[in-house]
Amino acid sequence: MALSTEDTFNLEVLKLLLFVAWVDGVVDQHEAQMVLSLGRSWTVPEPELQALLTDVKEGRKPGEPDWALLKTRSDDAITAARALVLSDGNVKPEESALLKRVVASLA
Repeated sequence: MALSTEDTFNLEVLKLLLFVAWVDGVVDQHEAQMVLSLGRSWTVPEPELQALLTDVKEGRKPGEPDWALLKTRSDDAITAARALVLSDGNVKPEESALLKRVVASLA
């Protein structure tokens, strides 16, 4: 089954979130669960969602998202990235720096 335009965009936002979560070299259980829950709430097809999480479950760095596609709705993508960074209530300097890079990439 082909993905809808919305599913494709949502998958790229989820890739962005995993990319941001990896800034400290690991996607912790809380971050992975947040991405999984968000993907399910957006009704991203489960096989696509599980494939997205395979790398991080196996300790590999997630791939970069499609920046050009995210630029089409940059406000949505930036809002999601900010929410992930703020989700644990503790913004580390490397997270802040990466978030600035994300904003610059999507401006």
